[in-house]
Amino acid sequence: MRLLAEHSGQLVNYSQFGAGINVSHKTGQRYVGLLEQVFLIATVQPWFTNALKRIVKTPKLHFLDSGLLATARGLSFDRVKADRGTFGPLLESFVFAEVLKLMTAPDLRLTPHHFRDRDGREVDIVLERDDGMIAGIEVKASATVKAGDFGGLRALAEACGDRFAFGIVLYDSTDVVPFGDKLAAAPLSCLWG
Repeated sequence: MRLLAEHSGQLVNYSQFGAGINVSHKTGQRYVGLLEQVFLIATVQPWFTNALKRIVKTPKLHFLDSGLLATARGLSFDRVKADRGTFGPLLESFVFAEVLKLMTAPDLRLTPHHFRDRDGREVDIVLERDDGMIAGIEVKASATVKAGDFGGLRALAEACGDRFAFGIVLYDSTDVVPFGDKLAAAPLSCLWG
């Protein structure tokens, strides 16, 4: 669990995980599958189309319980407070789990993905509606947002074309700030109404 916790919010490397616990790539993959079956973690498939050859097609891993993630990483409140760099992966996995909960509404038919191109531009959460429309969510553990924080969302919008509905950067503030056509920054609290 500790080894997987260090990679929460990152692309899954089954070979590296297996080697870290002295098992084969396939056994490591099976262990991850078992943890998914008991809803401790989730692997998120990448979003891509057949036309997109420059897209990374590796799944991403998230812990579904941010308290378990913090414990497995040996993080206390004081340590997270002192080192904001440790907060980002916790926040991203927390938001992913909250979005999954919201997706249980009967009128929502969404499939979660992530997006990353070969240039390293990424979007933490990509939601694809059953009609093919796409929304992107980027999570920032910061009280400020700048135009550069939208690079992944802009790349996703370009890849989606007319299917791109909107992109949002969730951040630690109270203000909704527009950043161009179909792009905005919004407070994390907007997840709950």
